[in-house]
Amino acid sequence: MPDIRSSRFGVPAVSAGNRPLLVAIVIDTAGAGLFLPLSLLFFAAYQHVPTAVAGSGITIGSLLSFLFIPTCGRLVQRVGPQSCLVISNALTALGYGFYFLGTNLITIGFAAFMVMLGDRLYGAAWPTTVARVATDDELARWFSFVNFLKTTCLGIGSIASTTLLALAGIKGLGVALGLNVVSSMVSAGFVLRARIPKTPRPSQTEQRSTPGRALRDRRFMSLVVSQTLLSAAWLIPTVALPLLLVEGLHQSPFWPTVVVAVRYGVIALLQVPLAERISSWSRSRILLNAIALAGIAIATTATISSAPHSAQGGVAVLVGALLATAELVSKPTASVAAVRLAPRGDEGPYMAVFQLTGTVAYAVGPAVIGFGMGNPSLLWLGLGCCVAASAAAHVLGRPHRPQRNPATPTTERSTS
Repeated sequence: MPDIRSSRFGVPAVSAGNRPLLVAIVIDTAGAGLFLPLSLLFFAAYQHVPTAVAGSGITIGSLLSFLFIPTCGRLVQRVGPQSCLVISNALTALGYGFYFLGTNLITIGFAAFMVMLGDRLYGAAWPTTVARVATDDELARWFSFVNFLKTTCLGIGSIASTTLLALAGIKGLGVALGLNVVSSMVSAGFVLRARIPKTPRPSQTEQRSTPGRALRDRRFMSLVVSQTLLSAAWLIPTVALPLLLVEGLHQSPFWPTVVVAVRYGVIALLQVPLAERISSWSRSRILLNAIALAGIAIATTATISSAPHSAQGGVAVLVGALLATAELVSKPTASVAAVRLAPRGDEGPYMAVFQLTGTVAYAVGPAVIGFGMGNPSLLWLGLGCCVAASAAAHVLGRPHRPQRNPATPTTERSTS
């Protein structure tokens, strides 16, 4: 009999063969959290590259990686999600290794492209991997628990990066990058040790899935559009509030740190118990409540500037907590819904498209928010419109509407 841990308190049942996957997530995400907060600083202080050049190179490399999303979906089909996770880690390690050679726009852009290409492949392979190792009843627990692990490890890594920089100074930037490269390689080793089914499930679809087919699937694309629009709200605690509080309202730099800490803390503490608490709700209800909570958070954000100076930091912390709660229930639920809508056993191309929900906002959002800080009221109104449009897209794609998925009924999971 396989060694199975019982599922309790929202933690998924994990076989001995799948535990290396969770170890890989911990190592990989902690390494990313160690370096990501220092990435621009690495080029500016360690490589002596102007921040405008470094930022432009990273943006160009990130945008170019989007062109390979269809290729990533097909690769998952051809070689399987496990091999793609290993390739993803290798690309990421190689790309971060090239950061040491990044001294101009071209070399920085190439290094960032390699890293982001690995992320694009990871975005297609990881949900497909979960679909292979988890039963239908365990999908929600898997995605919720993984979100908990990733957020916790990112937070720990970010705290460690600050400590490393304080202890080692500029040299610590090179150490952080080196550790990130090592963490990607070690993570790949643990992925190789996992036992993931290499063949699709018995109800394999006769027609192979394609990114084009995913784009023509109205219910699936309603989910993608809704979650992509909603993800603009996730940038508020980490990008918008630090600029607003420190540059716009002249608050202490202490407050942005508290906001980010609260964001990580809420997700780490509430992810598993809250997911279990709402497990009896329909996915549609959960997503609508998350959208509504994000809307309330944005409305609260709009009041920060008019609040008394002594209360502005506290209101910002409240915004961070509200958005963290919305995020922790929305992301895993949307991932489960996407897997359910994809053809069973052939999820790769669908998941390659679905990753747009977590990448578009982070690619274009910082620039939009940077310009929007010149008129914060207009910025909050724009973000509020994104959330309202997210709700509209969600309602248009609700499963009870008489809309057929291109997949045959026998190859599609229930989406209710």
